[in-house]
Amino acid sequence: MNKLIKLILIIICVSLTTGCAAKKTICSLPDLKTPPIKKATADGFYHLVKKGETLWSISRIYSVDMERLAEFNEISNTCRIETGQRIFVPETLRATKKIKQPLSQVTSFVWPYKGELASCFNQIKKNVNNQGIDIIAKPGASISAAEAGNVIFTCANLRGYGKAIIIEHSDNFSTIYANNEKNLVKTGAYVKQGQTIAYAGSSGRTSRCIVHFELRINNKAQNPLLYLP
Repeated sequence: MNKLIKLILIIICVSLTTGCAAKKTICSLPDLKTPPIKKATADGFYHLVKKGETLWSISRIYSVDMERLAEFNEISNTCRIETGQRIFVPETLRATKKIKQPLSQVTSFVWPYKGELASCFNQIKKNVNNQGIDIIAKPGASISAAEAGNVIFTCANLRGYGKAIIIEHSDNFSTIYANNEKNLVKTGAYVKQGQTIAYAGSSGRTSRCIVHFELRINNKAQNPLLYLP
């Protein structure tokens, strides 16, 4: 009888020990729905991304540099953030970094095509540093002149750009429109702002239909998002 009682006690203890171990394992699972606090020692706060917001608009709200904000949050594609995502805004970036403003307020630009961004300024694509922005477009969609000016260059097969157009504007600005399916203007023509100058395509180094748009001052590439509404 004593042996039977001892055996029963041993079975009960083993069962309790196993149950406790299993419970401990369950309790130790992390809460995957709660994003980890990034650099908890840094002064700053989280911004909850709302529908329609971009990393660019968020950087403007808090007067921080978009590239540095992306680097801090380990965001590889600055064009793509999700609604509900939390972006940490360090106070150090707000205190020390001044936002570059457009060099001229005289020339105002409009979007050559309104669509989702596929690639942003200075983003690496196919081992090439993007000197402009790429906008996803429907094949054959109309591409508009971002500002009035003189067409100073057109090409049917510019290396890396495919069918391309360059327009010269006032204040030493120029704009480039590339990967076109068809160019509709010729060198020497004067175009008005919003005038259709080409149809969207996939010429050049891209395999998808995009509008590649560059904005330059004295032939130096600028971030188009600094100038577009």
